Amino acid sequence: TRATNFKMGNKSPCIKFAIVGHQDSWNNVMQFIKTMRHADDLSLDKVQQIFTYIPPRKLFDIEVYNKDLSAISGIYIETFIPPDELDLKYLRKNIHKVEKACEVCASLDIPVVSLGGFSSIVLETGGQLLSKISNTYFTTGNTLTAAFITKAIERACALWHQPLSKSRLLIIGSTGDIGSACAAYFEDKVQELLLCARQTGPLQKQSQHLTAKGISNTTSTSLKELVNKADIIISVASSIVEKENLKGINAHTIICDAGYPKNLQDTFLNNHKRIFYGGMGIVTNGFEFSNNLEQVFYKFPLRNVAHGCLLESVVLALENRECSFSYGKGNITVEAMNDILAMAYRHGIQTAPLFNKAIIDENAAEKI
Repeated sequence: TRATNFKMGNKSPCIKFAIVGHQDSWNNVMQFIKTMRHADDLSLDKVQQIFTYIPPRKLFDIEVYNKDLSAISGIYIETFIPPDELDLKYLRKNIHKVEKACEVCASLDIPVVSLGGFSSIVLETGGQLLSKISNTYFTTGNTLTAAFITKAIERACALWHQPLSKSRLLIIGSTGDIGSACAAYFEDKVQELLLCARQTGPLQKQSQHLTAKGISNTTSTSLKELVNKADIIISVASSIVEKENLKGINAHTIICDAGYPKNLQDTFLNNHKRIFYGGMGIVTNGFEFSNNLEQVFYKFPLRNVAHGCLLESVVLALENRECSFSYGKGNITVEAMNDILAMAYRHGIQTAPLFNKAIIDENAAEKI
């Protein structure tokens, strides 16, 4: 079996990629600590006391299977950023953690590394200056994430019979790296762009750029002002969302929860019928984690699903393309999104079928 060929141990024989990440809840933290240490007696209070002091380190090996069922090996590096410190006020502390994780990858001479979730802040703020250490390249993974979001939106519109050309598309977090990429992709495909972000200055600049190109758009730092106008919503910044801001949402509105964590359904919209997790890809020939830790890290109704930001380094490794494909903020082009998606599809890594806590697109899931 594939599992018997998976060499366990502290170091894979030839590491082609790495993923640097963090946990989005203390529940996840407790599960993987108990799984790895076989320590059921550890209390949450005790774990919370020591967690932030643990230096970044490798937690497990990853094996990803190509279309021809050949495999490449990678590793997962945990930053040990506490789940309740994923906030701008902890930015300096977290950047230090991510930089140390990057140094671990460079010391192992890993060709290409994805910085997933909040970890990508290092490359988004530092740009190309922080894209390489020694022979190791780092990528945010945002280009593949944006590509998966856009393709899933098109699939959702077809499934729920919502014509893009007659739709108002709201992007929550529109001036961010992924949000601006989605705006660029859909600018000539939708009736109007509704753009929401925290800061007025970047929003005005984005609006002026679109208006100069003849693209209809409306901007606001208040989500409440825009949400009832939207036929489609892409949320890439769940931190902007508050419950009262979503009260005016229309029943027909298609919602793509592309943030990390995926929390709109559980926190705000548990009764909404047209919500799915965005930015997700599926490895059609499968992947495996050592010690069966995929059961801890991925609790989705579909097997072999992963976030696009994490899969970008896998795709680059499969292509033998050592580079910082995604870096900085606002550098993603539609051409680059199409390029990384074509690379992914060559190796059996596709846009995931639509799902949330359950599978939505049964036909697509069954086909894969």
